[in-house]
Amino acid sequence: MGGLGMRVASLARHLNPANGMNISGRMAWAAACLLTASACGPDQTAARENPAQPKADAEASAQASQDASILINLKRGQLADYGATPWYTEDLAVGTSPMRFALDSGTKLLWATSDQCSTAACNAHDKVNTSQPGFSWVQQPQPPQEVHFGPWGSMGVWIGKAPFVQSSASLSTPLTFFASVDYEGEKFQHLAWGGGIGFPSESKSVTQTGFYFKALVDSGAVGASYSVYTDASSGTGAFILGAPDTSKYDPSTAVRLPPKKNSNPDLNYLWGTLLTDVQIAGTSLPPLQNQIFYLDTGSSRFKGDDTYVYPIMNQLLEYKDSQGNDIFVKYSETVQGKLTWTGLQYGSGGPADYPNLPDLSLTLGDTCGQQQGKQLMISLSPDQYSYKVDVGDRQGDWVVAVHRLDQVGGLLVGSTFMDLIYAAFTYERNSDDSLSQGDMMLFKTNQGIQPSGYQCVDANG
Repeated sequence: MGGLGMRVASLARHLNPANGMNISGRMAWAAACLLTASACGPDQTAARENPAQPKADAEASAQASQDASILINLKRGQLADYGATPWYTEDLAVGTSPMRFALDSGTKLLWATSDQCSTAACNAHDKVNTSQPGFSWVQQPQPPQEVHFGPWGSMGVWIGKAPFVQSSASLSTPLTFFASVDYEGEKFQHLAWGGGIGFPSESKSVTQTGFYFKALVDSGAVGASYSVYTDASSGTGAFILGAPDTSKYDPSTAVRLPPKKNSNPDLNYLWGTLLTDVQIAGTSLPPLQNQIFYLDTGSSRFKGDDTYVYPIMNQLLEYKDSQGNDIFVKYSETVQGKLTWTGLQYGSGGPADYPNLPDLSLTLGDTCGQQQGKQLMISLSPDQYSYKVDVGDRQGDWVVAVHRLDQVGGLLVGSTFMDLIYAAFTYERNSDDSLSQGDMMLFKTNQGIQPSGYQCVDANG
């Protein structure tokens, strides 16, 4: 069996409907089996159901955790023009302290604002009560340790330990985490959340703090996959740990995204895959062909170095309104002490005022709609690759959801793209018990806002 078969078989074995799996588990298994019959064909299933097989009991026990899922509700907050996701959850607390957390596939950090921070930015968020029973300090360095957030600046942290409590699943998981004791600025202040729980693609990338999801996998609470769907029209969604919610997507639209890593080891925690092509109005953009594409649940807009985002923005700048005037204007920000062009905003109005604007299309994946040799071409309409800023800089303005961010080494995207699909992330468990990136899967959702286009195309064009 080739690479496709082995990786899908791995996912399928996690979801095999042997030994009394419930209906939702069987549906999840069916979705995983779409791409290869051999992964969970009748011979394997029969062997698992045969009590004479020596491994049957052990597999049945392991299957229980693989079928399990924990649903974490998501809500949509205000969207600032700083690149962070507006989605957060209130389903997780740190001990007795309620929090708003981002569930973030684009970071390896576990952090939360603490009551030791009194800046205006910190005061905008819920804080961990560090005097509560069950909380303890692990390290309190002076000055506080700096954790860098790129263009956002640095955060001063101490390291604490407390139970992370997921009430709906009656789970309490003691973890060390970065307790923020100092951060400043509008970017932090206007976050829709006051802490982040990282879901990196490589467990070995996590140092100093705990890895919440791996702790659940190691305990047997869930299997080694998670998925997310968000509906911007209703402002609701879910982050599902373990088996996916197959009622939320069409399994016949499955697209497999095999792993692709950046050559920079410092970026190996990101969930990357191959981006074959990007088109605007059907015209390919060569600098974006065969590059790395990252799915980041902690981000909002498309981001990348100038090599990747300027070709998109330059194409859009060619479009004029009915009077021949520019639709878009550039805006700049200070990057490493230098005023730098980083984005586009509408000169007036928004996408609905300019019917001549094109779709933005991306081609990716190595299997689409149960067909090897097919790729997904997914298209975003102008209102889908644009957004109106709710708070902070450019509040009330429409901007293009494409922004320069240096040292990414590819094109990264969050809610701008992920609000339109159901995405699943799977891990491979290594011999040393660490987790590393497996396949990502995309599906067309059964509800909410749909992409402008979602079609399978030949891999060779």
